[in-house]
Amino acid sequence: MKESNYQEEDVSIIRGYSIYDGLPKELEISNGRIKRITTKRRMESDTYSDQYIAPGLIDNQINGYLGVDFTGPGLTVDKVREVTRALWKVGVTTYFPTLITSSYENLLENFSILAAAVRDSEIGQSIPGFHLEGPYISPEDGYRGAHPREWVRAPDWKEFEQLYAAGDRKISQVTLAPEQPGSLDFIRVARSSGIVIALGHHNASPQIIRDAVEAGAAISTHLGNGCANMIHRHDNPLWTQLAEDRLMASIIVDGIHLRPEEVQTFYKVKGTDGILLTSDVTHLAGLQPGSYSINGRDVVLTSDGMIK
Repeated sequence: MKESNYQEEDVSIIRGYSIYDGLPKELEISNGRIKRITTKRRMESDTYSDQYIAPGLIDNQINGYLGVDFTGPGLTVDKVREVTRALWKVGVTTYFPTLITSSYENLLENFSILAAAVRDSEIGQSIPGFHLEGPYISPEDGYRGAHPREWVRAPDWKEFEQLYAAGDRKISQVTLAPEQPGSLDFIRVARSSGIVIALGHHNASPQIIRDAVEAGAAISTHLGNGCANMIHRHDNPLWTQLAEDRLMASIIVDGIHLRPEEVQTFYKVKGTDGILLTSDVTHLAGLQPGSYSINGRDVVLTSDGMIK
């Protein structure tokens, strides 16, 4: 008797309102995949009246979640899997794990772990690439942000090639300071390799910003943040990045990092196609308020999500 390969179908129904046309929809999910989408004339139950159906969120800058720090020690494939599953539950279906300024050895090890996690058939499709924010940023206080000064350094393509290989060539975005020695050459080579270059944590002059864009820079990382509180009213990193149409702007719209009028202004200048919404969440996101540590520094996570 021939053995049957029949597998029972796992079907579920999700109901909610479409964010596109506001109409009630019914999604039929079969074995984890959308099989059918039906527009309903009315909702069958008020139980679903507060639910919405939309594509999954994409986040290009997640430093960690629920206590798992992608740059920190002790990262494992299992922890990456836990983070990915937890992000699914809050609507993030695609994201770029982000490593910040650290030692070469630490970056090499953690990119290797992330690459192994991406080979996992369960979560691999949720992680199309990695984001390296630093270590090639400004060492200046006020522009460096939470990046440890001891590991900040000028761009080194040979070093990056080793990190790139450790990450299975999945480092798809690099944020750097264009005024650092060697940055413009690094940008040119990176772009020729298909890597997206973003400007961030920098204090570049207008001319250097323009030169970086000519070399291939395409994004301003969390524009309005990673910037000193006191800047020259004319000569500062903001105006040129806003005026440069070839630079998209990623912004953090949590009500804390940017004021509403800043968000409105950035949006009016860049438009829908020129804005990327990002979270830039740390590993403290999703945890209970309390005392924690970031890069050896004691901090307090407040009830409104701020780190002090």
